[in-house]
Amino acid sequence: MANADSIRVPVYGKHKPTGQARVQIDGRTIYLGKHGSAASKEAYQRITAEWLQAGGKLARHRNEVTVVEIIAAYMRFARTYYRKNRQPTNEVYSVKRALGVVKELYGREQASKFGPLALKTVRQAMIEKDWCRSQVNKQVDRVKRVFKWAVSEEMIPGSVFEALRTVTGLRKGRSQAKESSPVKPVANDVVEATIEKLPEIVSDMVQVQRLTGARPGEICDMRPGDINRKPDTWEYIPQSHKTEHHDQPRVIFIGPKCQQILLKYLLRPADCYCFSPAESEAKRRAAQHEQRQTPLSCGNKPGSNCKVKPLRTSGDKYDTRSYGRAIRRAAKAAGVPTWSPHRLRHSFATEVRKSHGLEAVQVCLGHSKADVTQVYTARNMALAAAVAAEIG
Repeated sequence: MANADSIRVPVYGKHKPTGQARVQIDGRTIYLGKHGSAASKEAYQRITAEWLQAGGKLARHRNEVTVVEIIAAYMRFARTYYRKNRQPTNEVYSVKRALGVVKELYGREQASKFGPLALKTVRQAMIEKDWCRSQVNKQVDRVKRVFKWAVSEEMIPGSVFEALRTVTGLRKGRSQAKESSPVKPVANDVVEATIEKLPEIVSDMVQVQRLTGARPGEICDMRPGDINRKPDTWEYIPQSHKTEHHDQPRVIFIGPKCQQILLKYLLRPADCYCFSPAESEAKRRAAQHEQRQTPLSCGNKPGSNCKVKPLRTSGDKYDTRSYGRAIRRAAKAAGVPTWSPHRLRHSFATEVRKSHGLEAVQVCLGHSKADVTQVYTARNMALAAAVAAEIG
């Protein structure tokens, strides 16, 4: 939305032939009643205030707004609302994908006429795209959320959202949508075979995640300054995590085995990331140079055959996509089934539940939906530390 201080407010004027007060906005003349009357001045204040709130645009009648206009407005809102560390979250891309189906089918239609049948048609289109049932339900809920937001912005009548709420989610075995495959733990022999083909830094990332049950993003974001090394069991407090917007605390406990892996990565500035793709690439090139058989007087010298403007360069930290891509590439090279790093959390949870119970799993994994009261907070933290000291 534009800055209100930079917008010139339309003046309160008079239409001489009729003696009415008027204001001209966006090429339209709006009559306010008898010029100079209190009612006309109140109407002027209300209209200009709404105009400023809308960023210098005149609100259209709610029955005239099209679906594509709501989509465009919501995406502008989503890019500023769903952010962490000044970057858009994956929610922005999920919403955009859901609204792409709505736009394709009903973009030019009036938003006030988008009802339950239209939403069911959108849902069927998602099923035909071979999306699984759980994904379809989540995307339909996102569409409902968009129209709920549009109601709050007075772009459409409230009855539109109330009607959409009557559309219930797809039930298992009662729809044409396929079921998603459950995420299962990854076998230890598969992990070990993959580690043998991984670069040293990515291999250590896998080992740390394997011993702590952290999320892949939490491993990628690890910095020395985020780790409290004073207690015997270290405490890693991520700078950002999945449930921080719910004010959920997140502490990852690091036991002796994991500490030994991390020690060599903590001898760097506190705000630098522990696991760097640029560092990993440098080690790979150095290893290639050590195995070089061609004399330095012949062939390419180190750094001489690099592109001036490469399409992709190594950054200072891994993200979840590059981390997962490295694991899948190594698994393929090892001749084992490919797997994602998120499955390491399931392996960790399975082991912890067998040895310490479900409550330990909830607190170690930082599940936001675990209904744990403040009375048990200290007890849970001590339990998580005990698990890390024994397993990690």
